[in-house]
Amino acid sequence: MKARYIFLLLIIFPLLSCSSATEQDNNASTPTRLASLPDNPCEVLNPARVSAITGLEVSSVKRVPSIEKVVQAQRENREPDLGTICSYETRSDFGAIMIAVPARADRRAAEYWETRAKYFETFSGAAQSVPDLGMDAWLSGGTTLHVLVRGDEYFILSTQMHQPRSRELLVNIAQVVLGQL
Repeated sequence: MKARYIFLLLIIFPLLSCSSATEQDNNASTPTRLASLPDNPCEVLNPARVSAITGLEVSSVKRVPSIEKVVQAQRENREPDLGTICSYETRSDFGAIMIAVPARADRRAAEYWETRAKYFETFSGAAQSVPDLGMDAWLSGGTTLHVLVRGDEYFILSTQMHQPRSRELLVNIAQVVLGQL
């Protein structure tokens, strides 16, 4: 239960402790058809596609672990494992745009619904349903969009900084991702 809240907080306050960047292929702008969400969140959309959807220049892409995983690795005196978050850095007021795909072992619709219910109960003023997007979708804190695709498939999108257009930008990205599944 605590791990779910930490993961949620990670999405809301993303990537404060990660700074290394890895460049991805910016030339492949053709969308790829996905049978299911990949384990590597950077395979969901390539940087050129994110740029095309958002109209923002993606300056770098990196796969990062959640803050929970970084803290756990520090306690165990080791480097964190590969992350479940892909961060597309932009030089815009949005900051980074992130796609998170929970690890397959943790990706269960029951967890999605439980997290949603807890958030709506705890932060009702910051919780918004987003109609007509996947099987279910909701926005938390104005910067994080949770989308249930089908069955146990769901993903989370977020902008690092809240902007008036954050919801619109995230919904546009989600529609493209859903169109690939």
